[in-house]
Amino acid sequence: MNISIKNLFCFTLFILMITACSVEKPIEPNEVDKITLEIIDRTELPEGISYIIKLSNKSKHLIKQNNVYFSYPIKIENGSKGNEFKVEAKNNKLDIKPNEEILLNVFTPIEEYKGNNKITITECNLEIQGYIEEVKEINHFGKTIGIHF
Repeated sequence: MNISIKNLFCFTLFILMITACSVEKPIEPNEVDKITLEIIDRTELPEGISYIIKLSNKSKHLIKQNNVYFSYPIKIENGSKGNEFKVEAKNNKLDIKPNEEILLNVFTPIEEYKGNNKITITECNLEIQGYIEEVKEINHFGKTIGIHF
């Protein structure tokens, strides 16, 4: 069998092109579980309630362009439901490296909950929306956790 150099070159180039293409994989859920939010301070003031939230990236990935939101759940007859009124946390960063922790601030004005018997201020929901590694739809993640004080 006689293979010409041209055919061998084309075959080699074809194999290189196939192996160079990578299939994008979604982020593994266990990696998202390693991104945590916790309230480390809650201070009631005459004008509202101030919170300090710790965002920890214990995953092996960079978090890109994330937003963290705080909300009080709405009481319903059989429990509670999510609240459309959310406060975005302040002091966030565009890029949070693996094993990095940042502190975020949230303030809820008293006018938003005082006298409203459908909102409970002894519980809250913390929500994070963002991307892993780069801003692509396949890399989007989000999670919400409920906290009882």
